[in-house]
Amino acid sequence: SRTSLSPAQPPPVTLATVKMPSYFGDIAKAAKDLLTGSVNFDNKASLDAKNVADGLKISGSCVQKGGAGDPTGTVKATYDLASDVVAETEVGLPSNKITASLAHSGLLKGLKATLSGNPQDVKTAKLALQYLQGAVGLKADLTELTAGAPKADVSLCWSEGDLAAGVSGSVDTKAFPDPAALPGKLSYAVQSTGVVPDSTVALALSDAFDTVKTSIVTKVDKDTTAGAEVVYKRAKGTATGSVGLSKRFSAVCTGKAVVTSPLPLNGAAAAPVLTLQTSGDVFANTTGSVSVQVDTAAKYKYGIQFATKV
Repeated sequence: SRTSLSPAQPPPVTLATVKMPSYFGDIAKAAKDLLTGSVNFDNKASLDAKNVADGLKISGSCVQKGGAGDPTGTVKATYDLASDVVAETEVGLPSNKITASLAHSGLLKGLKATLSGNPQDVKTAKLALQYLQGAVGLKADLTELTAGAPKADVSLCWSEGDLAAGVSGSVDTKAFPDPAALPGKLSYAVQSTGVVPDSTVALALSDAFDTVKTSIVTKVDKDTTAGAEVVYKRAKGTATGSVGLSKRFSAVCTGKAVVTSPLPLNGAAAAPVLTLQTSGDVFANTTGSVSVQVDTAAKYKYGIQFATKV
């Protein structure tokens, strides 16, 4: 007898496991990374030196905003005072504005506290708290600490398995003596995301639930990602849609194309805008990135960036 053999089948493609968000701002990050991540219309050059001395890192950058005008720069020094304590100082040029911070991640398991501001102006002091424990991630930013009535931005994220959800709120405590003023000083948002085979879906409600944003990002194969997002403004009755595709061409080169347009609701007309972005190694220790955007009227803008790490 003759044995019948089945034709050889290609091995299944194993896609990367989706990393679930730890904090509220990461919940819809898949769509943000695809549609706007790495897109930059400034001209910029930066240099990062990680091993200047034991525990000391120095970085600098020069930026020309929008590709026009006088360039500005920053010089930043980061020093590891201990394994869980990091000090950082940044100077803006030519303004000479100074920003300093001290971060401590050893006060409590899962907690990182950062105090920052301009040492010459105590009114700029800010306290940022990050707490991550198990399925829960919490962030709180407190500003105007010296005014006696700080502003607070607080967010909470819960992540378990293939699902994540979060809430975020911002309040100006100056409104507390007058409850009638509180609605104007309070903002809130909720977000949720879930993973289905090879895809990440997300829903976000922000601006006191006036803005509704929904998105889906799909891993087509190990080198290709596609996605779409719709943003609806309830009060205005308007909506904007975006579709994007990203591709890894090699180990050192990636690119993406994104089209964004108003959707034809309530008399609105479509006006697509095309954004192209690519990045890759240009020479040793240096990565280059180019972003170009053009609309139907042939108006365009672009940005070129170089980042060197030594």
